[in-house]
Amino acid sequence: MNRFVLGSPMALALALLAGCASAPPPTEQMAVGRKAVERAAGTPEVVQLAPTELERARMKLADAERAMANKEYDQARRSVDEAEADARLAEARAGARKNDRALAEVNQAIRGMREELARRPG
Repeated sequence: MNRFVLGSPMALALALLAGCASAPPPTEQMAVGRKAVERAAGTPEVVQLAPTELERARMKLADAERAMANKEYDQARRSVDEAEADARLAEARAGARKNDRALAEVNQAIRGMREELARRPG
């Protein structure tokens, strides 16, 4: 009976490991990640205003592609999730930087108007 009791957890652990090793390829996640990186890379504002974040997304997508080719599906899943997140971050940063530039232009215009009003006689 002791063998059965001790053997059960071991068998369960081996079954769990076998289940993890045979995880299906993350093909849908790869497609979503690729699309996110392609969308970001196809947006001129992202290319211009968030090149570092975009490059990071591209590198992580390449890591995911290599992992898929090596059948390292867990690593591929992690890398493509990171690639998608970085692509979205690149889009958000580009939008924020564009807004910052627009705000700076508006503030400059307001300063110019105030200066003009201050010069007008009374």
